[in-house]
Amino acid sequence: MEKQIMDKREQRIMEKIWEQTDVKNSVSVTELEELFAGEKMSKVSIFKAVQSLLKKGYIGVEGLELSGTVYARKYEAQITREQYAAIVLANGGIRTSSLGSLVLAMIGNDRDDMPNETKDEELIAELEKVIERIRNREV
Repeated sequence: MEKQIMDKREQRIMEKIWEQTDVKNSVSVTELEELFAGEKMSKVSIFKAVQSLLKKGYIGVEGLELSGTVYARKYEAQITREQYAAIVLANGGIRTSSLGSLVLAMIGNDRDDMPNETKDEELIAELEKVIERIRNREV
């Protein structure tokens, strides 16, 4: 089944959720509203994006939190940035058979960020871990 791609508003919300779940486990709509304070994102837009992300399965309800006198749902990402990038690539026709070319293209794009051999060695070590996981059928 092909997953739906996020629209720009959903991507903005999802980025905040990913940032917050890197720091803690979950985030409420009220907390998202605070994170977007000063930006052009209305409460209604945030709520609609959260509902859409729930429907698409990109976030899930992780619990409840007392907010004033009512309970608010806490949301958590159900997918990582990398998993979402893989979905976008797959929907664009990029398959695992293109993985080698994709890695080389990414290295070429990031070359300015990787000027020394240490970064190359780190990348090689990471790729070797991936190869080992594939060999051990851990994917």
